[in-house]
Amino acid sequence: MARVNIEGAQNVSVSRKLPCEKPWKEQLSIMEDYTAAYRAHEQEDKAVRELACLKVIFPRLFRSIPANDRIAGRLDFLPIGFGSVTSIGGVGHYCVFHELRKFQQQAESETDRKRVDALYDYWRDHDVKALYCDEVLNETTTGRFIDCSYPFMATARLSGMMLDYKKLVRLGIPGILDLLKSKQQNPFIQSASGAMELFRTCVLYQAELCEAAKQDADLQRRMELEQMRLNLLHIADHKPETFAQALQLFWLYALVSGCINYGRLDDLLGPYLHADLEAGRLTEEEAYAYVKSLWTMIENRRTTVNGRIIVGGQGRENPEEADQFARIC
Repeated sequence: MARVNIEGAQNVSVSRKLPCEKPWKEQLSIMEDYTAAYRAHEQEDKAVRELACLKVIFPRLFRSIPANDRIAGRLDFLPIGFGSVTSIGGVGHYCVFHELRKFQQQAESETDRKRVDALYDYWRDHDVKALYCDEVLNETTTGRFIDCSYPFMATARLSGMMLDYKKLVRLGIPGILDLLKSKQQNPFIQSASGAMELFRTCVLYQAELCEAAKQDADLQRRMELEQMRLNLLHIADHKPETFAQALQLFWLYALVSGCINYGRLDDLLGPYLHADLEAGRLTEEEAYAYVKSLWTMIENRRTTVNGRIIVGGQGRENPEEADQFARIC
């Protein structure tokens, strides 16, 4: 099998990514641990292998909570990891080889450079996109994505996914776990249950980050962080009951799933917003602050042409409540 060049950009990149919050050595350690987990489960069911690898990167790759966020959830990604789109890493078990080479340039010793070389060599034979390109690219008709010198461009991504967040907020984490327990058990269902338990761990980790962020905060910010912490503790064990809780659950799930488009948020969140406004639990100014924070966090993922949200149109279950959310958008 002919091998294609795996260096070079794999996506149209306009927005510069935010630098990883972790020190260089810790980033390398995470990528080595991820690779070790993949090796250890290489011959097992792919769902089992995926879960083992996800347990390496979550919740370790979450960033600390900055001063102005009203919901928790910022995430780093590395040149090696698991994802669904090239805008934030890659597809499946990925290695972005040119980013790994850039990372290697920051090494302080020859020993560390060789550690990165070992990762590069291993993933050349296991990166999903490299394997795909080896199979489908040729010298005459089919080139890589964004290589305009070929009449046909092949890409490997799951762009445009918008998950069933209504099911997520309707059932909550416990409800989805119960649903999975009711299914006929197999490696996929068992791994899905493990993934939801891992997601719950990520939610609780965010609560710890909220507590840590209080240390240097003023009184108003400490109150906001405490409310965020309580919302996170609630959604870890219950389905959401308020606008902030539903927004928090949706955002964290979108983050860990790797999805970069967000669907019909007016129909998803409108009923929670309407109920909070009617009950006096929330003012429109506070709702505006939540949505503005969401917009900022979406932008900070730097996915360039993604970050799509749908409002309005036919087919909404709760059009009047959805319109309340749409006006704030």
